[in-house]
Amino acid sequence: MKINVTRLPYKIDTALVKQLEDEINKRDLPEGCAVTLNLRDPNYSVEAGGFHPVEIRVSAQGQIEYFTDFALVGVGQFAELATEIDFDFANGLFIHFGNTYPLSAGNDLYGIWQENFTAYHSMGVFEVECVTD
Repeated sequence: MKINVTRLPYKIDTALVKQLEDEINKRDLPEGCAVTLNLRDPNYSVEAGGFHPVEIRVSAQGQIEYFTDFALVGVGQFAELATEIDFDFANGLFIHFGNTYPLSAGNDLYGIWQENFTAYHSMGVFEVECVTD
């Protein structure tokens, strides 16, 4: 699959595009289907910390539909994964800690998120699962 970023409102770094394409293309996935990448740090916990889980959706046409960053919220055994940051390109929304804004409001945070995510991915901290539909 080839990622197409021409219609996105944010600048998507070529390193991130390559990481996504590599993750998708190293799997034997059916042609012409959408892909959801689930990236998890297996050691992430409330007690130990770690790298936030991330979900990335790519349409069958290669358009990035969203980046969602999750965080554990709560204490001990009662902690739950919750959406911390969501760059929802398909719906034109930026969501941060449950508050919804126009996508343009998240541009600065996106730059930081992208830089961190590509570095963490390069470090190999994530286990990656691809789901198609």
